[in-house]
Amino acid sequence: FFFFFFSRHTRTGLPMLLVFCLVALCSAAPLTPPGFQSAKHVILIGCDGFGGMYLENATSFLPTFGRFYKEGAFTTRARDQAPSVSAPNWGAMITSLTPVNSGIDNNDWVPADASPPNVTVELLPPITGAGKIPTTMWRTAKQQNPATTVAVSISWDWINYLVEPDTVDYLFRGREDDAAVAANISAFILQHQPNLMFVHFDSIDDAGHAHGWGSPQYYDAAKNVDSYIAQIFEALVKADIIDDTLVLVTADHGGWKFGHGLFDQGPGVQAGHNITSFVSDLDFAPTLLNALGLQPNPYMMGKVVTAMY
Repeated sequence: FFFFFFSRHTRTGLPMLLVFCLVALCSAAPLTPPGFQSAKHVILIGCDGFGGMYLENATSFLPTFGRFYKEGAFTTRARDQAPSVSAPNWGAMITSLTPVNSGIDNNDWVPADASPPNVTVELLPPITGAGKIPTTMWRTAKQQNPATTVAVSISWDWINYLVEPDTVDYLFRGREDDAAVAANISAFILQHQPNLMFVHFDSIDDAGHAHGWGSPQYYDAAKNVDSYIAQIFEALVKADIIDDTLVLVTADHGGWKFGHGLFDQGPGVQAGHNITSFVSDLDFAPTLLNALGLQPNPYMMGKVVTAMY
């Protein structure tokens, strides 16, 4: 998968899980990782199923994605979690826990699975506490700063399992309508300028399963998502918060033929910087929290991606 970071002043990007980040640089407090409290707003934009190898070949007709290679930090060699399917990896990004520690080890996971009836069933309670969903980055943010405004706009409805009403201020469930997902988060940005945002697009993955990874239909879906990300950027500009926003764009996995594969990529803020150090999707939540000046919770397993700074 790929990952890109982008800063208004200095820019870079990452790999096959894609991540882009926009950040205005601020002085970091002593004994904190680089990038600490460097942004007032952070956004993770997820492009389900967009393998980095397919992005590398297509930036000429994907102008928004191409912009990150020039203006942000990037890597197309970030690692996802096994199994390389959606739920364990979106769970890893949102909680910074591996599947064995979150208990989310397949796409059929539901919150009731956090309370296994006994040890004979093939279910694992999350290490953050049995009977509750794994602790998310938005709960972690709210616990440290209740004033944090959190907005979530998703195409794949499974992600709603990780949204608790007391931790998210705005939730839009697009139910496979990527255009509506982009329109609703853009409108909320203009009205409320949230601090912590999560956006999920599903159409690229749908096209891969239906027509094959790398097919013309796959790239048509990628073109649409490219335009949706441009729409979000336009909202950040109009809301006058783009200089204070870290934007991370990523995928959960890639694919091959009509199924999933192990294609990984990841994020940064040095302009045109290719991140060569190891990056995992476990690192995204700690990196976003760090930019807001917040600490990871004690269970989070990822690290701040300092190589992008």
